[in-house]
Amino acid sequence: MSAKNEFIIKFIKTIIATGKDMYFIWQSQPLYYKGVHVSGPEYRRRIDVGLSNLQHRKIIKKLPNGKFKFTRKGKEWFRGSLLKHYRSIGIKWDKKWRVAIFDIPQEMHSKRNRLRLKLRSLGFYMIQKSVFVFPYPCEEELAQYCGSIKVGDYVNILIADSLGFIEGEVKKYYDL
Repeated sequence: MSAKNEFIIKFIKTIIATGKDMYFIWQSQPLYYKGVHVSGPEYRRRIDVGLSNLQHRKIIKKLPNGKFKFTRKGKEWFRGSLLKHYRSIGIKWDKKWRVAIFDIPQEMHSKRNRLRLKLRSLGFYMIQKSVFVFPYPCEEELAQYCGSIKVGDYVNILIADSLGFIEGEVKKYYDL
């Protein structure tokens, strides 16, 4: 796993554990936080660089009291990262499939392509060009994204117990 993915996963775990606001205490003695050993200049430097990167990308902003807060753009990024890293942060599969189907008109083809790219980037499995599946709850996040690009009227999400003949292949893809 790359250092970037490790950072994102640890960042998401920290946010889930501590709530909306997160903060790090920088002291010279080793720090144990939620069972994670945070010490040494290299580890702290990586966290500093990661937080600086998130601030530069306008995903988080530092408050005067030293805490960090998500920006609006950051909240959207977090929802996408959460979907992408569900299994990594310990979310259990509920044995249900989320099937996203859409029929977006040809005049909106750029938005249709944008939706396809977004679904793939979030880790959805493409069954057909307009049918994607995902094993974890994602209805709210997907509805919000579809609303933001104004294609919500053309997208449906079904919750299914089975995917039929293709289920074995999809389970293998998600390592379920």
